[in-house]
Amino acid sequence: MLTDKEMLEYELLNQLADEARPKGAVTLSLLLKGKGIEVSGATVGRMLSRFDYQGFTARHRFQGRVLTDEGSKWLSAQKIRMHLEEVSSKLYSSIDAESKENLINVLIARRGIERESARLAALNATQEDISNLSEVYSLQAKDALEGISSAEKDVIFHQSIARASKNNVLAAAYDFIWQNGRFSPVMEYIRSSVGGVISVEHKKILKALIERNPDEAEICMVEHIDNLINDVNEYWIKALEKKS
Repeated sequence: MLTDKEMLEYELLNQLADEARPKGAVTLSLLLKGKGIEVSGATVGRMLSRFDYQGFTARHRFQGRVLTDEGSKWLSAQKIRMHLEEVSSKLYSSIDAESKENLINVLIARRGIERESARLAALNATQEDISNLSEVYSLQAKDALEGISSAEKDVIFHQSIARASKNNVLAAAYDFIWQNGRFSPVMEYIRSSVGGVISVEHKKILKALIERNPDEAEICMVEHIDNLINDVNEYWIKALEKKS
């Protein structure tokens, strides 16, 4: 959920987005008060100065501030985030890491999201994005060799691809479906039980991204998620055999 600070920032920028005309700190304070948000003009002024520094707002002569393109992007990302949170309680109730069926359904949803993320990342990733992904992969591979849990780095690797796609909706959808990595330790345990190694498949995905090959990136990502699904099925079969 948005913090109180983030919600105030959202509402303030939203007021600037409502009309194209510039607005000053006092005007914005009164508009926020009309929405039941008590905040002084001085506080709004300090926030606007910070927004100017971040590139979210810009001074328009002596008439006040206007929202910039960067500010609009930030506002859009928060709207997506709020929409996902609005429906999250209903969807989360159908996601249970202890249930084979639900875990597979989550992975199927990931497959649809991440195949497109991988394709777009191959086309849109910056060199910095590729460098970050390479670093995360190296750390994850090192953990795998040393027998250390790499669940956290698995999450970072996939989040980095989603963000490198430059599609805010896909990035938010991955975090939402995978519940910000809640299922990664579960999958790591399942894969280790059936002999799967995540870092090997990540290497193929990374190679496709480095080569800027969207078709191969998509194929490698789908293969990766399909292998996760197969591992879940295999794990449950073995678990049932042990019980019988």
